[in-house]
Amino acid sequence: MTIAEAAQSVLRESGRVMTTSEIYDAIIRRDLYKFGAKNPRSVLSQAIRDRSDANPKAKQVLFRMVSKGTYELVE
Repeated sequence: MTIAEAAQSVLRESGRVMTTSEIYDAIIRRDLYKFGAKNPRSVLSQAIRDRSDANPKAKQVLFRMVSKGTYELVE
C-alpha cells in the first residue's frame, strides 16, 4: 500500500474532511503504512498535495483541498 492509498483508505472510512495530521494519526493507528522518514507528517502532506486539485501538474487527482492542510476524497 502506498502513502496515497493509505490516506484514501482513511478518508473513505471517515467519510469526512480531515487534516493531514488527522490522516497521519489514523494511518499510524490502523498500521496502514510504515513511514521511514525523519518527518513523516511532511512526507504524507506532500504525497497528498501532489495528488490533489491544488497541484496543477497532478497526473491523477485523488484529493480535494478544502483549506490549507485539510482534504477530502475526490470520487
